[in-house]
Amino acid sequence: MNDKFFKLPLEKQQRIINAAYKVFSQNSYKKAPMSEIAEEGGISKALLFHYFGNKKGLYLYLWINAMEMTRKAVREYKTLETNDFFEMLKRSLLSKCSLMRDYPHMYAFSLRAYYETDSEIKNAIQDNYSDVSKASEKIVFEKMDTSWFRQDIDLKTIYDEIFYAIDGYMLKKYRSNIIVPNEIEQEIIVLIDFWKKVYTQEG
Repeated sequence: MNDKFFKLPLEKQQRIINAAYKVFSQNSYKKAPMSEIAEEGGISKALLFHYFGNKKGLYLYLWINAMEMTRKAVREYKTLETNDFFEMLKRSLLSKCSLMRDYPHMYAFSLRAYYETDSEIKNAIQDNYSDVSKASEKIVFEKMDTSWFRQDIDLKTIYDEIFYAIDGYMLKKYRSNIIVPNEIEQEIIVLIDFWKKVYTQEG
C-alpha cells in the first residue's frame, strides 16, 4: 500500500474505493478486472497498481478498510452503550446503513469476501473475520442483560440465527440490485421487533 493514495483528495479516494468495492462485489477475486476498477474509479490501471501494489494488496486493503469503518460507525452509534441486545441490533443496523449511503457496495463486498475460495486471499480473510467476530461476540455477551430472555432457548443459538438471517436478507437485496438504506432500516427493524417478541419473556 502506497501512502500517496491517502494524499489524494478525499472525494477521489472514495471514488476509487467505491469502484473497487463494486467490481469485487460483482465478481470472484480471480475474475475481477483491475482495468474495470481503474476505469470506474477514474484513474489509470498503472496508477491503481502504483497505489496498491497488486490485486491482493487492493483486496486486503478493502477488507481491512471495511472492518475499520464498521467499527468506527458502531462507536458513533453507541451500539455497545446499552445492555439491551435488541437495541444493540438496531443501532448496529443504523450504523451499517449509514455506511451504505457513502459506500453502497461495501457490505456486498464483505459478504462475497467471506465466502471467497481463492487460496491467495482466503486464509487472510477467514483468519481476520474469525478474530473480529469472536471479539465482537464476546463483548456483546458481556454487555447484554440476559435475564429477560426466555429460559428455554440457548442464547448462542439466537445470536447465530439472527446474524445468519440478516446476512441472508442483505444477500437477497444485493442480488436484486435494489439497495435503499431507508427501506432496509425499516424492514430489519420489523424483524428485530419480531425476534424480541419471540425470544424474550416480555414477548
